[in-house]
Amino acid sequence: MNYITTVLQFLEKYDIIVLPAAAVLLTLFAVVNLAANVYRRQNKKIVAVTNKIASYPNKAAQFASALPQEYKRQWRAYVNSKAAKPSLTFEFAPIKNKVRLLRLFILTAVVSSLYIVAFAFNTARREYIVFQIVFWLAFALIMIVSKILHVRKERKAKRIFARLVTELNRATEIPQSAAEQLDKTVAELKEFNKRDVNVVALSRASELLRSKGLTADRSVEQQRKLNGALNGLLQSYARATAKQ
Repeated sequence: MNYITTVLQFLEKYDIIVLPAAAVLLTLFAVVNLAANVYRRQNKKIVAVTNKIASYPNKAAQFASALPQEYKRQWRAYVNSKAAKPSLTFEFAPIKNKVRLLRLFILTAVVSSLYIVAFAFNTARREYIVFQIVFWLAFALIMIVSKILHVRKERKAKRIFARLVTELNRATEIPQSAAEQLDKTVAELKEFNKRDVNVVALSRASELLRSKGLTADRSVEQQRKLNGALNGLLQSYARATAKQ
């Protein structure tokens, strides 16, 4: 009991310092939480990748490796699933908005609440109760505004994500005529592989790629076909060279 009395006497004696300090700490708590944006870093990465894909759609697979981890995983899921377009596998991943400086606030709230006990021992100090009302109303307002701001920031993040998916869809959509041309190129590369693969065959394959295969944008599936044909050609050349 003597300990509690000592603490209360200390708080009452230095209330002109403790209460303003509690108000300052609450203000700090408000500033940090209201200014926080859990999507800021992610948005920056996605915007940068989206702009690159919009400028160079044929390099979408390369730029996708710079996406945030969650969306990089979704890109791999798209590639492995052989889906018609990325929008079939991509979905927005919300990030939970955590309360920052929570321990500091709890400590401040505990100290502030002790003035309710002080008021019980000295009812003449009504300013202690007024301070409590203002303190907790301010806290409630901070949490409400923080929630509203988080919802707005999440909406913006969804718009940025939607633009990314739109650009990915555009980058992986190839006109039918171009698709047919690439399939024809792959077939011609396979024809090279049916004969003896030498330096001349590789030179012709290289010329074929320059004139046809590399002049159009390609989907991930088409790139996979082209890579398979090239790998087969190179392996045949390596085996032929090893026999000599």
